Amino acid sequence: MTKRAVVVGINDYSVQGVNSLAMCVRDASAFYHLLVDAFLFEPENIMTYLDLKADSAVILKALRYCVAQSEPGDVICFYYAGHGSRLPHPTKVGQFYEVIIPASGQWISDHELFNISDGLQPSHVNFTCVFDSCHSGGMSLEAEARTPPMEMTLVQQIVAQMNSLIPCGMLLSPTDRVVCEGNVKNVHLDHDRIDLDPGPNFTTVQQAKTTLISGCRPDELTYEGPVSSAVKNGLMTKSLVDLVNQSNFQIDHRSLVDELNTRVSAYVTQLFPGSKIVQQPQLAGQDNRMGENFLEGFTDSR
Repeated sequence: MTKRAVVVGINDYSVQGVNSLAMCVRDASAFYHLLVDAFLFEPENIMTYLDLKADSAVILKALRYCVAQSEPGDVICFYYAGHGSRLPHPTKVGQFYEVIIPASGQWISDHELFNISDGLQPSHVNFTCVFDSCHSGGMSLEAEARTPPMEMTLVQQIVAQMNSLIPCGMLLSPTDRVVCEGNVKNVHLDHDRIDLDPGPNFTTVQQAKTTLISGCRPDELTYEGPVSSAVKNGLMTKSLVDLVNQSNFQIDHRSLVDELNTRVSAYVTQLFPGSKIVQQPQLAGQDNRMGENFLEGFTDSR
């Protein structure tokens, strides 16, 4: 079994023209060391791209290489810390894509990720995405949130039209995306932020080629510690580092995300006392994969 990874952390968004972040590079470094020290990835099998080196074409090329090299029983991990957002489908009214925002180049949606993995057998290769970013949005957002403010016209379009949202990181084929139809309801503005109700088909998707761990629900924001605080990471990444460092680590996906929720909630209470912030890390993908161990080769076939 070979384990390969692409690790991305972006603070500098000067090229994209959106607000920069403070702790994503530190998050990427911390996750890199987790992969090597706790999950036994070989350093030569980890491709790391920080700040302006994290161009979209470079990221997709690295992921394509990992997929092409992988054999049954192997593991691929794609870790991303940075901004997320949403974009409308170019032709289908009401359908929107979650996207991650590289330091330069095209914003990356699930469509682009699927294109580099077409042909990958999810029952053979454990492809896990860990995104410490958020894809929600609004007109004015907190400085510690990992999503840039949206233009008013896009906010209005989302509120008026959105009924389906394609999660970034599931690697769904164009025909399989039909399973996401109607997966969000009650889309509305709440204090200049987009709120919605995600359906069960937002997280349990048997057609997914990956197991996806995301920093929050689609109606929430992902936070990093305030610059003045002792927590110099995104709250999900910090919680993962804390958890792994406490023991000889091996845990299934469901237990991992349950533990991340407990720890992120404690950090929110500590760092943002009196606020109404809620951040709940999410697990998505094939239900039969969620009981498998995090970043280990699969033990059964679909």
